[in-house]
Amino acid sequence: MPPIYHSRVEKTSRRTSFARKYGFPMKAKVYTIADLQSATSSFSEPNLIGEGSLGSVYKAEFPDGQVLAVKNINTVTLSFKEEEQFLDVVWTVSRLKHPNIVQLIGYCVEHGQHLLVYEYVRSLSLDVALHSSEYKSLSWGLRLQIALGVAQALDYLHSTFSPPLAHCNLKAANILLDEELRPRVCDCGLAILKPLTSNTVKIKASEIAIGDTGYIAPEHGQSGVDNRKSDIYAFGVLLLELLTGRKPFDNLRAREEQCLVKWASSRLHDSESLEQMVDPGIRRTFSVRILSRFTDIISLCIQPVKEFRPPMSEVVESIKCLIQKLNMERGNGADVAEFDEKSFLSTNTRFVGSPAPSNFSVDEAAN
Repeated sequence: MPPIYHSRVEKTSRRTSFARKYGFPMKAKVYTIADLQSATSSFSEPNLIGEGSLGSVYKAEFPDGQVLAVKNINTVTLSFKEEEQFLDVVWTVSRLKHPNIVQLIGYCVEHGQHLLVYEYVRSLSLDVALHSSEYKSLSWGLRLQIALGVAQALDYLHSTFSPPLAHCNLKAANILLDEELRPRVCDCGLAILKPLTSNTVKIKASEIAIGDTGYIAPEHGQSGVDNRKSDIYAFGVLLLELLTGRKPFDNLRAREEQCLVKWASSRLHDSESLEQMVDPGIRRTFSVRILSRFTDIISLCIQPVKEFRPPMSEVVESIKCLIQKLNMERGNGADVAEFDEKSFLSTNTRFVGSPAPSNFSVDEAAN
């Protein structure tokens, strides 16, 4: 499909409408196609970071030395109203300010293109860190810190940000780990753009969605649903993923074990089964008491009835308390068995091994 060249009148009208609607200009920087083509070497293959459910993401290096990430939202031809919808999303996402959320820097709506420019976070997702044999197992302490960071990001979206915003696509693949392995949630506020994407992207998104079915809450597809409750369910699944090292949906496993929530639900309150569920990479590195409290949080988040799920503010406090108790146990020399990290680390690894029970430093786990 040939690009659409918007007239100067149309651009001016759209900006005027936008300014009148919000009363102040958008904070995000406006980039030209020429800027982004130059920074990405014309969106070349070597600069491709990854493919997502909305389009491709490229690494962009600018003449001043700044490195950013450019997300190409591969859309169909948009109507004037849909163009405004896109700008609404940009306006909303540009206002998100949280240390655990990837920051939107700018955007481009030129010649029929729709691109978002983000701060650059290295392309290491939690999904890869957990499930790739190239990496050593993340320590239990680091997994808790990741869980806390993601929970705080969701609490910010759900409670602090105005108006409240649901993520609607929370998953390990949408959580990046920075150089210090701190979680950075990406694609916040972008789910509304999915209907605007091209058929090619929709096909790709449907392929991706097959692997994401394990995160989907039971109420998905119902009208009038509070998507924040669905986020909480997805977060509970993410906690299960951190605990077990298993994917939320894995069609390579036996049929009864493919859906993580279904497989785990009956085992969460059986102490013997529970200990066997723990990822071998972190097994016996923390007490049964801590394990039990962690699974209590999981159980509440993945409640089939959405009204029974706690708000993220309560989840954040529960995880903070859990971290405090873990530090107290380790500080008091509680009987938490050591383990031989060589027994589960792959030969081609990049993370250091899990720390000894007396150490709970995120920095120790950095590359």
